Amino acid sequence: MTRVLVVDDHLPSAEALAELLTDAGYETSTAEDGRAALTLIGNELPDVIVTDLRMDGLDGIGLMREVHAFDADLPVILVTAYASIDRAVEATRAGAFSFLTKPIHFAALEVQVRNASDMRRLQMAARRAGEPESDPIVGSSAALRAALARADRAAASDANVLITGETGTGKELLARRIHQRSRRAQKPLVAVNAGAIPATLVEAELFGHAKGSFTSAVGDRAGLFEAANGGTLFLDEVAELSASAQTGLLRAIEERTIRRVGETRDRSVDVRLIAATHRDLTSNPEFRRDLYFRLNVIPIELPPLRARGDDVLLLFGHALRQACRRAGREPPLVEPSALQRLLDYSWPGNIRELGNMAERVAVLVPGDRVAARDLPMEGPAPTLAYSLPGVPEGDFDLVAWMESVEEQVLRRALERHDGVKARAAQSLGLERNAFRYKLRKYGIPD
Repeated sequence: MTRVLVVDDHLPSAEALAELLTDAGYETSTAEDGRAALTLIGNELPDVIVTDLRMDGLDGIGLMREVHAFDADLPVILVTAYASIDRAVEATRAGAFSFLTKPIHFAALEVQVRNASDMRRLQMAARRAGEPESDPIVGSSAALRAALARADRAAASDANVLITGETGTGKELLARRIHQRSRRAQKPLVAVNAGAIPATLVEAELFGHAKGSFTSAVGDRAGLFEAANGGTLFLDEVAELSASAQTGLLRAIEERTIRRVGETRDRSVDVRLIAATHRDLTSNPEFRRDLYFRLNVIPIELPPLRARGDDVLLLFGHALRQACRRAGREPPLVEPSALQRLLDYSWPGNIRELGNMAERVAVLVPGDRVAARDLPMEGPAPTLAYSLPGVPEGDFDLVAWMESVEEQVLRRALERHDGVKARAAQSLGLERNAFRYKLRKYGIPD
């Protein structure tokens, strides 16, 4: 949530303005003069400062200069009852984000605060994008944090996990995180893409085979289950398994034994299974329901990149640094217009597409700056993070259907406005109390 510091030597005015900003969805604090403001800033840096220009001691411009001495990008909005062209020019030259006159029209101020907040968000994201990342899973959005929190809880158990999400969202990275944080971390993690193995060889790959069991079986061979014994088997694109392979997998899960192709004896295995798919297994008639329930003990859904907000900038910065290192050059500065273009794009190919874009920039864009024109986007126009259901065919429960649509609209509005309820409510034309009532109705955290 955006933090706004309101500074005015008439403290009741500062508190009244802070209350309005709080109602608009901002986190606020107040200070009664410039020196008090610097003390507060020393404890916690705000995202935006709204300050009166004329104050005893340290005035608004003096405060702004002190602030910009240690953070040149922090936006400061100056307010005065004594407007003049000269003062406005002075304020602008000193680095003010904007200059407003009293009496304050709150709607105009809120627009300036929102614009300043958006600019600050881009600046901070750009800074973080230039910092090295130790965790291979990059990002801090609420959607990603929820998935990571569930993954970390799953890591503490041996329960099977089913990771779902669009292609390119990082399902294998999440599987590796679960393995590395589990008690099996010192044992093997074996990863296999079921869709990349010919259907006739899937069972031999998973369970192994005996010499002579088929034409190319020139010797006994252990399968992937045995290779992962004591550790974790990550089975990607699990929806591509044949019916017979599904039967063998179900048996391996239930009985903790496997049988090599061409053998009659069972072999015990101790394997934790993590499966992944970009398909809806519940609507796939060719996928066994009993196997689905065995795999889906702990479901984890990875969000698409378009639903992860500023994570796009962090991921792009991380990918660009790596691509530039491979290309033998220093990473260029990404201009604000290019950052906004990255945020506005829908990324149908998710993280994989973003990585390709970073590689392209590292190789094809000369110089030390990347502009918006250097980012040729492909694919469809931006899409919403939630797809609303169509009207069902035939007879259906109208009330239940309308409520499901309403819940998705509410969640989408919150996501689009970074959880700021005042803005989400405004975007839907709802009063705040009505919006909060609907959140409680659907169990959405308020």
